[in-house]
Amino acid sequence: MSKAKPRTFFRLILWEIESCLNLPILSLIVASAIFAVLVQSSYAWTLANSYLNLYSGASTIFLILTLVASTLFSHSFAGSLGRGELKRMLSYPVKRWQIFISKVIALTLIVFVAYASAFTLNLYLSSLSLLEPMFYVSLFNMFLHLLLVCTISVCISMVSKSELMSILVSFLLVLGLDNAFDARSYFTSSGRFRYIFGYFEQLTHPNVSIFGMVVDKPVTVEQVTVSIALPLLITAIALTASFVYFTRKMEVD
Repeated sequence: MSKAKPRTFFRLILWEIESCLNLPILSLIVASAIFAVLVQSSYAWTLANSYLNLYSGASTIFLILTLVASTLFSHSFAGSLGRGELKRMLSYPVKRWQIFISKVIALTLIVFVAYASAFTLNLYLSSLSLLEPMFYVSLFNMFLHLLLVCTISVCISMVSKSELMSILVSFLLVLGLDNAFDARSYFTSSGRFRYIFGYFEQLTHPNVSIFGMVVDKPVTVEQVTVSIALPLLITAIALTASFVYFTRKMEVD
């Protein structure tokens, strides 16, 4: 690989990040992240188990994160096709794989940093220590969900090439899965979070853990493994397929 290719790739990442840092996109991302944290449900737990507020408010954060991520990724992928931006970019000495990967990295980074930063408000609101392990478990769950939404939005953008259609289908598909299956299903964001949160709660808070609030019975290694592996596997397969289609098959009008 020539020295020009890495420079071009990182410039594309910076260009994508800068486009997200412009108003009003950045304001909407940050405002949605703060709103998602502030409106989440919280309960007057004792100081020993106030970390359970992280679990009680997860569904609200996942819902708003799904809408924001679907909108942002659809705007970048399907929107760039509709506005002719992708065609103009390909007229320069850049490769399709550079454009695809730079968009995924930049957008995922922007959304996750914004939501992770806002999520730290929980440390103050729930009187949690910065060393609280369940805080980082919740962040990891948020990242897994973001990867899944990112993958779905990119795939639908490749097929529809319509920004509005991609936003609606991506959001409704994730929301539909969460409502079509039982709350304990691995196919729902709440189900996967339930098992991952419950498993690490058993390890880190064995004396104050309230299993009735998170899971009906102790979580097994198999359950937490499936909850982590499933979104990662879907992301790997679907993003690879989208990457191959974007770089080799897709026609840019």
